[in-house]
Amino acid sequence: MSAALCIALILSVATQVGAGQTVIASKRNHDLDISLLSKSGKLVSAKDEYCVSFTTKGGEPAQVADVFVEFAQQVGRIREDPRKFPLVPGNLGRYCGQVDLGKQYYQPAFYHVEVHYTDTSRKRRKCHFFLTIQ
Repeated sequence: MSAALCIALILSVATQVGAGQTVIASKRNHDLDISLLSKSGKLVSAKDEYCVSFTTKGGEPAQVADVFVEFAQQVGRIREDPRKFPLVPGNLGRYCGQVDLGKQYYQPAFYHVEVHYTDTSRKRRKCHFFLTIQ
């Protein structure tokens, strides 16, 4: 009976965390699994809501603080100045916010995406992704 209850609880948590959004990129960083999500399932130049999900090795949601995302376009060998977007806490280790990367002048457009956060030991951390807008 309790095993069935635990499985039902895990399934409901997974449904809430991924409701309406698809993982763009995911990475393990300092004992946390960090996933970048969006409604479209990819990085887009139009205004879109992006979320970052933090989970422990066991799949439990992790609470962190001061979460923001920086997007810096890579043009040839030049890395543009990053644009900073704050994310607000949602439920279950998930932080979301609106991001507008603006008009793209290069096809494809390459972006350095850094997720900045403060972990439970009050240490500032960042997780880096390299993504492309087709």
